[in-house]
Amino acid sequence: MCQTIPRPVLRIGNRGAEVLYDGEPVWVSVHGIPDLAVGEYLAVYAGQALDRIPADEAEAMLAFYAELDAMFEEAVEHDTQVSGLMADQRGD
Repeated sequence: MCQTIPRPVLRIGNRGAEVLYDGEPVWVSVHGIPDLAVGEYLAVYAGQALDRIPADEAEAMLAFYAELDAMFEEAVEHDTQVSGLMADQRGD
């Protein structure tokens, strides 16, 4: 599943902007987004910046995604523990 996720602008070049993408700098196309500044957030999808996102909204979205990731990790850990207990009970 693809998501449009806020990405902070690290640098601006002649043909695009470098953004932070999962901890790595990545260049994206920014056609149609005038006067872009370092530190702003962009909604990025498939290598294309779609629009600016206000910093407060971007940070709230990123916090939500981080919380969601933590919930998924906790669920997987719980599922692994339950599976292990069930295997022990069966004598696997």
